[in-house]
This record gives sequence, C-alpha cells and structure tokens, in this order.
Amino acid sequence: MARFIAIGSEQGETIAACADERAGRARGLVWALERRTVLVLTVLAILGVGLRGGGIDEIGFAEDEINKLEAVRAYERGQIAPNAEHPMMMKTLIFLSVGAARKWNAQAPPAVACISDEAAVRFPNILFGALTIFPLFLLTAAFFGRRTALMAAALWAFGINAITYNRIAKEDTLLVFFMLFAFYFYLRAKQTSGYEALNKRRHYILSAVSFGLMFASKYFPHYFGLNMLYHHLVHVRARGAGEPRGKTPSVFYVVVAVAFLVFNPAVLLPETWHYLQAYSSEKLLTHTGYLMGEQLYNNKMSGTPFGGTPVYFYLLFLLIKVPLPILAALVAGLFVVIRRRKEPGHAFLLLMFVLWIVPYSLVGAKWLRYTLSLMPLIYMIGAIGTAALVRGCESTARHVRLPAALLIVRVAAGIIFFISPLWIAFANMPHYALYTNAIARDRAGYFFPHDEFYDDGLREAIRYVCDHAPPGAIVAHETPGVARYYFEKYGRTDLRSRVISDANFNAVDETSPIFIILQRGRTYFENRAEMDAVRADHRSLPESESAGKSKVISPPEVVFIKVYGVLIRGVSAVEVYVKA
Repeated sequence: MARFIAIGSEQGETIAACADERAGRARGLVWALERRTVLVLTVLAILGVGLRGGGIDEIGFAEDEINKLEAVRAYERGQIAPNAEHPMMMKTLIFLSVGAARKWNAQAPPAVACISDEAAVRFPNILFGALTIFPLFLLTAAFFGRRTALMAAALWAFGINAITYNRIAKEDTLLVFFMLFAFYFYLRAKQTSGYEALNKRRHYILSAVSFGLMFASKYFPHYFGLNMLYHHLVHVRARGAGEPRGKTPSVFYVVVAVAFLVFNPAVLLPETWHYLQAYSSEKLLTHTGYLMGEQLYNNKMSGTPFGGTPVYFYLLFLLIKVPLPILAALVAGLFVVIRRRKEPGHAFLLLMFVLWIVPYSLVGAKWLRYTLSLMPLIYMIGAIGTAALVRGCESTARHVRLPAALLIVRVAAGIIFFISPLWIAFANMPHYALYTNAIARDRAGYFFPHDEFYDDGLREAIRYVCDHAPPGAIVAHETPGVARYYFEKYGRTDLRSRVISDANFNAVDETSPIFIILQRGRTYFENRAEMDAVRADHRSLPESESAGKSKVISPPEVVFIKVYGVLIRGVSAVEVYVKA
C-alpha cells in the first residue's frame, strides 16, 4: 500500500531535507568531475602543443608550405586569389601568425630567440591540432560517456599519426577541428527535446557555423553529406508522444553558407572558379606519379578506381604506421562496434569508418595527410577497444587470488595504451613522419617516401649547394618554391633554378656547372629516367659519412659525382650530385 506523507509535516520536512542533501551531493560530485575533466583536458592540450611544436623549425619548408607562405605575401599586397585550390581560412591564420612573429622578432631583445618562418607558418596547425582534443572529447562523450571520451582525447594528444600531420601547413588540421565541432553540435541538437526549441536551435546554429568554417578550411563537402546521411538513418533519441518534430531548420543552411562566405570571400572571385576548373580537370599538373616501395603509380583522380595508387594504400598505412598498442585497440574496438552496431554511437563510428576507408581507397589520388580525418575515428574506436580489453583483463584478474591483480591490470593498461604512445611520439621527435611500427621496422621511408620525408632534408641540401656552387651555377630539383625561398635566404639569388621534370630540360646533357638535387619521394614519371641516369654507376656515401660534406671519389668516366647526402634516421632523404 502506498504511504502518503504531508508536505508540511515534520517527517515530510526531514525527507525533503535528505533529498536536498542527496541532490546537493550529486551536484557537487558532478561539479568536481567536470573540474577534474577540464583539468585533464588542459594538461593533454599542453602536452599536445609540446609534442607538436617540438623541434618545429628543425625541418625546412616543403613545397606545399612555401605555396602558403607565398599566398600570405600576396595577402599582404591585398591579393586573395593565389593558391586558389584551397580556401582562405588556413592562409588567413598563417597571415596573422607570420605578422605576429615579424613584430615579435622586431621588438624582442637580442638574447631572445627569433621566431623562424617555418615555426610561424606551422604554428596555427600546431595550436588547432592540440586543441582538437576538445571537440573530440565532446563528440565521444555525447555518444559513449566521459571515460571513453578522455581515452580518445589522450590518444589524439599523444598519437604520432595525428601529430605528424598537425605539424605541416596543410588544410587537413583545420578541417578536422571544425568538422568534429560540427558533428558534435548537430548531434546535441538531435539529442535535445523538441520542447526545448531555443536550446535545439542554438545547437543547430553552432553546428552550421562549424560546418561553414570547415568548408572555409578545405573543399571537402562530403563530410557534411555523411553527417546528414547518418542522422537520416539513425535516430539518436526517441521522440515523445506529441513532441514537436525535430527537423533541421532552414536557418541552418543559411548560416552554413554565410559562415563559409565570410571566411572565404575568395570563392566569389571569377579567377578562383577558373583556377578551380583547371585544377580539378588536372590541367595544372606538372608531374605525375607516386613512388610506393619500388613501384611508381599514377596518382591522379582520373585513375579512379583501379588505375591509381593501390587500393590497399590506406590499409597498409594503418598496418605499419599506427603503433601496435593502438592497432590492437582498434581491432578490439571494431569487434565491439560491429557487434553493437544498432546503438547510435557505434552505428556512427561504423558508418563513418566504412565510408572513409572504401571511397578513399578507391580514389586514384592518395596522400597520407588525408588520414588525419580518419584518425579521430581510429582513436574513438581505439578508446572503445581499450576499455573492452581492460574490462576483459579485469574480469580475469578477479578470479585470481591476488590482492593487487586489478591494480596491476590497470597500471599495465595505462602503460601500454597511453604511456607507450606518448613515449613513441617523444622518441621520434621531430621526424615523426618516418615512424614505423615493429611490423615494418626497417622500412621507414620505403613505402610512402613522399609523405614520410615531405621534403625533410631539402633545406640542408640547398644550404650545401649555396655554400659550394660557383656563381651562376644551375641547380636542378623538383621544388621551385623551396629553392627560390632558400636561395634568397642564403644570399644566392645568382643561382639558376631548373626543374628536372621540365620537358625542356635535360640534366645529363647540360654543360654548365650544375648541381642536381634528387629526392626519392619526388620520383615522377617525368623525371625517373633522368634521376636513374644521374645515379647510374655511383658509389653511395660510406655509412661513416652519414650526412657529411666530403666528396666521394668517382671513376673518371662517370659524369656526375655525389658530393652530399642527407640521412635522416639512417634513411637517405636527399642526394646532391655535381657534374664532374
């Protein structure tokens, strides 16, 4: 029988007081957890900045990064059309960063180190790459709870695969940052009751702004479509009886467009559209090919689906470039996700993972930096897999009559899944891209030389040429922007720059004093024969001369002499030859 208690009675007041006390304790616990969570995320962000920024100017510019610096210089002249194949968001942030660095260098005391151009150009991505832990945490927590979200955030902060591509001045970092926020706010809008119209609308608008900024970061609209597809297929909450329908309001699409145009006005210029048309039709390609192992592949969109780089390109990346503990957690997590695929969070991960791997693998043009948008999914699934593996070990430990068994399991899990990735990242600083796991321990720079070196060592090779080339010498290479920048920096504007893959240039037949800079990662169909001819019958640098400047004795009949070689982690990155 039900028991009724008068509200104003002494017993009722006692029960009400107890309820208030319990509610207060609950609110206090939630507040304490939130403060602790913010503290943990802040520490992760600081560590993330440190790992991403460590030794950032020890690696010279890549050709893609010089394109950004030249666009920034055009912005200073009031021109916003250069580098039109990419939106303006990242170039605007670099413009601000370079300007701030210039002011700092002008005002800083002589004892304070100046900020290099390399550091200034890369700083926006370093910062936003580390801050990505926040939208990743929010999205993961909205689906799976706080503990799993903290695991995913830690994996991102320490993950060498995320760090690698957060350190280069390419648009993928900003794309991922705003994409995760867009996914999160749209999910919160769908999770909000239709009776909370203002709250629901606010989340839609925040998602729209994030999507607009995502488009202003990189022209990859398919992530917008994937988000809509997911929410069309999966209902993240059941609508109550009589509750208003939660359709996406029209203002959402308006705000997406407005945010995109505000932060990327260059898209309104006719010359931008002319450039994009020429770029997308491959009329601007000056060289083709991607060296993967010993095989040169046609790395063009027109090679889709089976005429480009191999379809196993990204699967091979996961197999040999992801640390083994994370790879094990990923495999375990995929089993969990597939088994529980009818639940909203697991359905999201499965859909997004499959619709990333399959289309990207079929597209003819592939680059490892594209995997940055895959890594949030990898780390979310890895966090689920880590939790599943730990739970399984804890269940086993409970049957072991050892008081410290559970503690041992948790400490071991922390070391394997969190301390180990942190150490891997720290140990590979600053040449993160060359990391390979134990499956391909001796294959660094072999399968993906272009992306793994990304012109690392080129600056040092150009410096050697600038120090030793006679006045007016020809320098042949595949990076006109990088060569132009460092020739100017090192005071050798007298050197004549030529591109090896230019059909009108033949390094072997050139009679003038000539230095040839060869990079394995920049082997193309257009320059392969010349590179082979230059390398023919040449003795490699002795291992004792890992990056030395001593000349190698060559037979008199050999046309070129190898005079300089850059080794990075024992792998040949750049070779310099001079005509004998």
